[in-house]
Amino acid sequence: MKKNILFLACTLALFASCIKEESLNPEADILAFSFTEGSLRAKKAEIGNDYIVVYPKKNVNLRDSAITQIELSEGAVYQKIENPSLNDTLFFIEVTSQSKEYVKRYSVVESYFPSVFDFENWVKPATGFLYENPKEGSLQWFSSNNGAAIAWNRPSKPADEYLIRKTNRTVSGNTAVELRTMEGPGNIMGLLNIPCLSGSLYLGGFDALTGLSNPLHSTRFGVPFNDGKPVKLTGYYIYKDGAGDYIEPDGKLSAKKDTCSIYAVLFKTDANVQFLYGDNIATSPNVIARAEIKPEDIQQVDDFTYFEIDFDYDSYNVPFSWKELDKDEYKITIVFASSHRGQYYEGRPGNTLIVDNVELVYEVEN
Repeated sequence: MKKNILFLACTLALFASCIKEESLNPEADILAFSFTEGSLRAKKAEIGNDYIVVYPKKNVNLRDSAITQIELSEGAVYQKIENPSLNDTLFFIEVTSQSKEYVKRYSVVESYFPSVFDFENWVKPATGFLYENPKEGSLQWFSSNNGAAIAWNRPSKPADEYLIRKTNRTVSGNTAVELRTMEGPGNIMGLLNIPCLSGSLYLGGFDALTGLSNPLHSTRFGVPFNDGKPVKLTGYYIYKDGAGDYIEPDGKLSAKKDTCSIYAVLFKTDANVQFLYGDNIATSPNVIARAEIKPEDIQQVDDFTYFEIDFDYDSYNVPFSWKELDKDEYKITIVFASSHRGQYYEGRPGNTLIVDNVELVYEVEN
């Protein structure tokens, strides 16, 4: 009897040990991150798949600031790796999962808001893919290239075959940004049907983890802004309609008319709203003002056409406040899209929008 009890006890102990080993967490993610209180303009750092974007307040040197919060996947550990190059990447954080199976390196990048966007600088934002997105100073543009790279799953696809690419048709300088609508990959692993892909470029972020499960929430619109009260969005564009049929969200073809989108949105952040998404950027009660070229006013033009659009504050219920601006409670996004309803995977393939020399005009407080 004693031998049976001893055998049972050993078996249970071995079983418990196996369960413990099997349950080690394989995830190596950063869930929350922050510097010394009062050093950042945004309440929370923006955490992507392998990057963290922070927006320092004026006259704050984040290289001398301490990390006051870093929350990791259960059981994971990290180490800080210095960046010898004094660029906008402050340092790297390498996270090792509890199971030791996975190691992920995050770039911690500081960003400032420029007033003019000339699309002269382009970078590859995703490891393993060849596509590029424009970058203005330290501020990174995000685009539908990010999601298209996942949908196509073709790392060898050249940069000039993506939805967003640089072009030498410019107002000034060497490059401008070209956005195109293209046929999509169709059904992806039975999870999502993408019959059409629209070229879109925006200020904000991209969450790759929700790219297939909830695509409208994979695009995160908004970057911190406290330079002043936006009054106008100006720039130059060329737009041409595609020659083919309009692709509906279910993949069916129609003769529906399509156009592009050019707009900017200023909104207030709070405990529940840090970003706007594809399903609420036009309807969120946090919107303060919007500047947009109406679809019916978009012209098909062969050469660059100047646009100047005012921010509409009167149509929204959230009043602008200089005090809230100074307290870093506002964010702004600028959005360009080659198809007006491209976020719903519909549009006319061949639609082409070229944009250059964009400027956000704002008033400063007296």
